[in-house]
Amino acid sequence: MRTKIIAGNLLTILAVGLGAYGMVKTNVEGAFAAEVDTRITTDYQLLSRSIALNGRELLGLVEQQAGTRPIQDVFGALDEASRRQRAFEGSQHVSTWLGDPARGRRGRPDITTIVDDTGHVVARDSDVNAMFGVDLGAQIPAIGAALHGNADVAVWESTQDNKALQVAVAPIRSEEGRILGALVVGYDLSNGLADSEGELVGRDVAFVWGERVYSSSLDGSRPAELTTYLFGAGATVTAAARDQATVSAPFVVALEGDEIVGVIGPLPSSTAHVAMVVLGNRSAQVAKASSVNFILLLTAIGALVIAAYGFFMGSSILAPIAQIEEGVLQVMNGRTDYRLDIQSQDFGGLAYRINQLLNVLTKTEEVDESGAVASGGGGGWSDQGRDASTVVSPDGGGPAASAGGPEEAEADPELAARLAAEPEDSYYARVYSEYVAAKQAVGENVSNIPQDKFVQRLRANEQSLQKKHGCRMVRFQVQTRGTQVNLKPVIIR
Repeated sequence: MRTKIIAGNLLTILAVGLGAYGMVKTNVEGAFAAEVDTRITTDYQLLSRSIALNGRELLGLVEQQAGTRPIQDVFGALDEASRRQRAFEGSQHVSTWLGDPARGRRGRPDITTIVDDTGHVVARDSDVNAMFGVDLGAQIPAIGAALHGNADVAVWESTQDNKALQVAVAPIRSEEGRILGALVVGYDLSNGLADSEGELVGRDVAFVWGERVYSSSLDGSRPAELTTYLFGAGATVTAAARDQATVSAPFVVALEGDEIVGVIGPLPSSTAHVAMVVLGNRSAQVAKASSVNFILLLTAIGALVIAAYGFFMGSSILAPIAQIEEGVLQVMNGRTDYRLDIQSQDFGGLAYRINQLLNVLTKTEEVDESGAVASGGGGGWSDQGRDASTVVSPDGGGPAASAGGPEEAEADPELAARLAAEPEDSYYARVYSEYVAAKQAVGENVSNIPQDKFVQRLRANEQSLQKKHGCRMVRFQVQTRGTQVNLKPVIIR
């Protein structure tokens, strides 16, 4: 039975716990995964706007510097050497100015240069002689727009430095408004830019140029694995994004064992063969559902508690039942004096009733803790006395009747002295004879009242009352009231 109790409770809690865990985990994982899948396109749009905003902010700063006196004075020099020196110093000044943290988090530009009204480089920062005379207008269409008065942002594929840069180009005007040249400032589409943009959108970011992942916020072997996918299984969507400015549908790629959802599309304001990718880690997102594993912990704790409680409850039920079974078996095997002694709130009452039943069946009397006789009935006899004020009926002939308190029993010193002086043998014989005669007088059957048992129970009652009242002796008198014969105790101090 104990096993059944424990097994039933365990199966219940395990079924509820594991069922709840499975349902909650499935729903939560599905919700987290769907959150990545549904937001990845929106995240790409957010990245596109962030880069566009970054470019517009840079363009505003470049326009501001293009209108300063040191930049305008470049074209006021009388000879080529002076103009180159002024262009170099002006480029250095702009590069340092933009590198000030007060201008934002871009840092110092990768290139700052001044071109003349034909698009050729006058000088750049870092090296006065570097790139002198290079036709930069042929490489960056935005320079042509600037020489026509329109500042613009573009992506420059610098084959000379093997770099892809986001550039801002602003026209340099004379005081009369004539366009003298253009100021060009460029920042590399570096890992640092990918990291900063990735932090803004909360995703990984990569830039694709040519046939490779040019830079990214990814680490480890992930950039190489992404390159393998983009120019392997995903080559079609990569080409469409890089060459045709098409934004792809979400795709799934495995990077270092993680399931990654991504979208690839063109950089904003770019005509170059450069694309950008935004990536969401579906596996990491789904891993957030691991918090529901707490349900498993609670289920395990609950199972242990239920098992312990079931073992305890099973033992508390089975132990008394085993005692009862053993006791009944003892009686069946001939021990008619055997009685159950079970200390249990739940089974104590049952044991007591079984003992009463055994008394009836075996016609055995028992004495309770106060010394009163408990009859087995059916021809037995009982003592219902509890104190000196109670009349004792040792044969079960009826309920006890009050015969006054101890003071009344002690009121006749002569009676007390006479009873105390009477020898025990003659006293018990006399009381027995008087009791039997009184019973016969009222028409009761006395064949079931043996003298030895009568004396034995009478002694037990005397000892109980003597102990209770702290007296020297207790003797009994036979009394008849109507058809009821009882014994009245007399306290002897």
